[in-house]
Amino acid sequence: MDLETKNVNELRLLAVDMIERANSGHPGIALGSAPILYALYSKVLNVVPEDDKNILRDRFIMSAGHGSSIYYAMLHAFGYKISLNDLKSFRKLDSITPGHPEYGAVPGVDATTGPLGQGVSMAVGMALAERIMAKRFNKADITLFDNYTYTLVGEGCLMEGVSYEALSLAGTLKLNKLIVLYDCNGITLDSSTKSVMDQNILGYFKSLNFSTIEVEDGNDVEGIIQAINVAKQSKDKPTFIKINTHIGYGSALQDSNKAHGSVLGADNVKLLRETLGVTSEPFELDKNVLRDLKFLSKRFDGVKKSFKERMKVYSKAYPGDYKVLNEFLNMDTIKAEQVLADLNISEDMSGRDMGGLVLNKLAEVYSNLICGAADVCGSTKVNIKNSGFINDDFANKNIKYGIREFGMGCISNGLALYGGLVPVNSTFLVFSDYMKSAMRLSALMGQKVISVFTHDSIAVGEDGATHQSSEQMWGIRNIPHTYLFRPANLAETKAAYLTALSKNNPTTIVLSRQKLKNIASDVDMAKRGGYILSPEGGTLNGVIIATGSEVGLALDVQAELKSKGYNVRVVSMPSVELFKEQPLKYRNDVIPTNIKSVFSIEAGASGGWYEFTGRFGKCFAVDEFGASAPYQEIYNKFGLTSEIISKEIMQVIKNNKEKTI
Repeated sequence: MDLETKNVNELRLLAVDMIERANSGHPGIALGSAPILYALYSKVLNVVPEDDKNILRDRFIMSAGHGSSIYYAMLHAFGYKISLNDLKSFRKLDSITPGHPEYGAVPGVDATTGPLGQGVSMAVGMALAERIMAKRFNKADITLFDNYTYTLVGEGCLMEGVSYEALSLAGTLKLNKLIVLYDCNGITLDSSTKSVMDQNILGYFKSLNFSTIEVEDGNDVEGIIQAINVAKQSKDKPTFIKINTHIGYGSALQDSNKAHGSVLGADNVKLLRETLGVTSEPFELDKNVLRDLKFLSKRFDGVKKSFKERMKVYSKAYPGDYKVLNEFLNMDTIKAEQVLADLNISEDMSGRDMGGLVLNKLAEVYSNLICGAADVCGSTKVNIKNSGFINDDFANKNIKYGIREFGMGCISNGLALYGGLVPVNSTFLVFSDYMKSAMRLSALMGQKVISVFTHDSIAVGEDGATHQSSEQMWGIRNIPHTYLFRPANLAETKAAYLTALSKNNPTTIVLSRQKLKNIASDVDMAKRGGYILSPEGGTLNGVIIATGSEVGLALDVQAELKSKGYNVRVVSMPSVELFKEQPLKYRNDVIPTNIKSVFSIEAGASGGWYEFTGRFGKCFAVDEFGASAPYQEIYNKFGLTSEIISKEIMQVIKNNKEKTI
């Protein structure tokens, strides 16, 4: 057995040892795809294991994230900060080796993967980011950005529709530094793929404007490396490399769907060791293998030196651009505060128009904002006006994503993960459902992705229930580590963007299509998530909490109640999540705990508003799908008028006076 084969087989068993110890995992892909990952890390990837976030590095995304065991074994073998003890803790509580790769938790992992199709789609975003950064910073005499993005996919990734959304755009944009490695074993969890994926996969990728290559033997490490080297010569197309492998290679379950997610068991592991010629003990590597892996890892010293020298030369030759690059990588909001300070309006304006004003003002000082929409930028106003589209020139700052909401969400994650860029994507709020899984990964990875959703409620009107959001806002609010803003005015729109730029978390900004009342308020107060917009002006009888377009309605209700002798306070709460992060005293000052009559008004599902209204208050909401009619008629249908709400609030306050808690 040659040393290269021995290296691969030892790493195969190391991955199996992890799975056996955890009594959980996916041995099939670990055994089948090991030569692919070995080829990448031993000869191909330009990375620095000790500096795994180096901006100049190649990216690798394990899109088939269930193959985490072999991925972690490979990272350990090639010098990343993953110890044998970490491998022994695979899938254990608080380990750095979770069941699926997690960005920020596992050294060397470039993206959180597991939900199939999303990894390869994020890889498209990373490849796009490389082109954007190269266009912005590369010079005729110094090439700073020229990394490749590699991703390992299986049949599952390619069957998920989002992969088509992203890969078809990659082919259209000619992202030639994207290389997709297809671990083709013809097996899924349930069965052979013949009954669910009977297609000419190479022909399919050719139709997407990819170059295609096939490696007949998935154990042929040199053949895989040669195919990658050919792919790297492509000047105008991304490359798809089909590599024919055997799931569960060498085991008693080889080529069986049972190999996908079933622990092999002690007897089968013993047989596997004999078949692959591995004599070392569990969690041990042969001394000759260790020596060779150490030798192979020495090439990373040259990569590190090259990256360091390249950046040093660039900083001296182009100090201005080097300063801008550091601003990209270490973003602050000082400029944002300054540039927005003098932005004012003097008339009623739609939320989306206010959002467009704020965004374009920010773009004057932040050239790393990359905006895009799912074919609706004219409606969402998420468009930098003094720039064209990246689809025509990578120097531009706007992206036409086409009608690909899920793909847009994943590509945005890839753009953010690359480093230095802040993606702002947009569509209508009701279509955020298509993006929800990508938004969840944004939050899980802690990425600064800004999603702007317009057409925020039943006020869409005549388009009807299919285009009117209801449950979407609470669906997004319930995603951990995510901030949702529904601004009522310009100050709150400013606060939304300032918060989005300052947080290492995703932010959703929900804007109206219809005009909003030009209400004055304070940006700093809005940044607290909830604040007293209009005091009660007398003995407090109740509190009305409202968001977005319903803040104006709440003020009308307040005036109506005032005329009837009731004093209520209007609290604008553009961000529930931010408000809940405020000190308890502040929250109690805004919504006193001794007041039973607390109300919410929002033209969406009542959802979590009961946390604030409690047993004795009331939610004025839309717990239905809407209707097709002029929006004023729909508001009336669902009881969202000052007359209806005032009457009900008066009755609740009257009833509460007769109750004791």
